[in-house]
Amino acid sequence: MRLRTHPFPIPHPSRSRGSVLAVVLVVLVVMMLGGVSLLRSVDTSALLSGNLAFKRDSVNRTSIGLNKAFETMQKAEFIANEASDAGCNPGPCAVANTWIELNYSPRLLETDANGVPLIMKNKAEFDAKFSKIKPVIEDGQEVRFLIERMCTNFGPSDESKCSVSDRYELGGSYRQDKPGSISLPLYRVTIRSDGVRNTQTYVQATVTTRVK
Repeated sequence: MRLRTHPFPIPHPSRSRGSVLAVVLVVLVVMMLGGVSLLRSVDTSALLSGNLAFKRDSVNRTSIGLNKAFETMQKAEFIANEASDAGCNPGPCAVANTWIELNYSPRLLETDANGVPLIMKNKAEFDAKFSKIKPVIEDGQEVRFLIERMCTNFGPSDESKCSVSDRYELGGSYRQDKPGSISLPLYRVTIRSDGVRNTQTYVQATVTTRVK
């Protein structure tokens, strides 16, 4: 009785080495792509962090423009002429040049969809018109401001054509509470800050005056 044996095939050594080499190459390519992606992610994060820092600095700088606007609103020329309508009908207004020198408009100007006055978006046009008060330039930042009285027309402020404050220095809690009560007009102050890396920030504040 004879037994027949069937030996198991022995893998060819050269074929085994070829398969391992292919797997190793694929793994190396995957690792290389992962390293490149990681480096790009780190670079993007650093860039975003830097841009956010510049943006934050630009926003902080707008406080300079707001302070300049407050100083302007306390000037005697502003207090004396901000509600004047002398010569405005039919025009031109007699104190128009004074308003321009104060970076001021006694009525709201045309704005974009975000409420930013169009003239503020063009630095050259703004600087050409409001040339008396120069932009504040500091550490590569440029800051400009514009004051608008929230009215639709010239002349003394009243509720028919102006937005007024709910707080009053005279006359009680409401403007009609007793004789002598007054309405305080609201002003919109727009500040533009231009910084490094073409950083551009607009900030608006609604303020009112204080009766002395």
